[in-house]
Amino acid sequence: MSKDLCLYAKSPNLKIWLLKEEKLKTKYKNLTRVKSEKLASFKILIFIHMAVTTDLRETLEHIKKPSTELIDKYIKLFNNDLGYKCTDDAINKLFSVFPNNNEVEYILLKISVINDLYSTNIFATFKMAEHIQKLDIDRMLRVGNLDVVSQIATGHGIRRKKTNTELNLYSFATKYCSKHNQDIYAIYDSFVEKILIAFKRKFKFSDFKRTDLKDFRKFKRILDEFIKHFDLQNHSLREIDNFLWIYGKEKFPPSYARLNTQNK
Repeated sequence: MSKDLCLYAKSPNLKIWLLKEEKLKTKYKNLTRVKSEKLASFKILIFIHMAVTTDLRETLEHIKKPSTELIDKYIKLFNNDLGYKCTDDAINKLFSVFPNNNEVEYILLKISVINDLYSTNIFATFKMAEHIQKLDIDRMLRVGNLDVVSQIATGHGIRRKKTNTELNLYSFATKYCSKHNQDIYAIYDSFVEKILIAFKRKFKFSDFKRTDLKDFRKFKRILDEFIKHFDLQNHSLREIDNFLWIYGKEKFPPSYARLNTQNK
């Protein structure tokens, strides 16, 4: 090895040359290793992408075209499932008893029930209750002001611990608004997102990006396009909502791979 030869080299220039040679060998040895590791990681990513793409393709093959018959079938499944139906009825009853949002204790109660039964992960429920009370949203909810969703979702001061950035509690906000006015406000969650994207890819009913679903005005427009394209005007928004959720959950269960994040 060059290091060993350096011990016996009498010429200073020879020692310098040998040391440089050793550094070059170490450099290129490490470079080769890094390249090998990158290549291995790249091959793994290709394998994962192919697996997810195949899984998505197979899932799309089994997705049926939305129709009145299909929606009726899944609404019946929803209503016959005691877990789903009782949860939905319990929340609806609570909101009918406490429809207003001017007393923080009643707002806190509604937030806590949604948070628990819908798993919306609000870890500062009282802070959210104070935020909603300050917004004075009752009239906006009655007339169907779409901006109220973003007003609830942001500006509350609930932050991530690691980055200290405010959380966008969009899914919770859609649920909270929907329970006050189900004719106007649709519910967004991951199952609804996945199934709408699947319907778009298979049936081309609309042209939107995944991020558009998290803008409530665009989300509402996408749902309107969905209803019009498949001629589903005979169903209420609440029925469409429940159908998208239960059908999305069936086709894209929680164990489904989440690596396919393209916005095509």
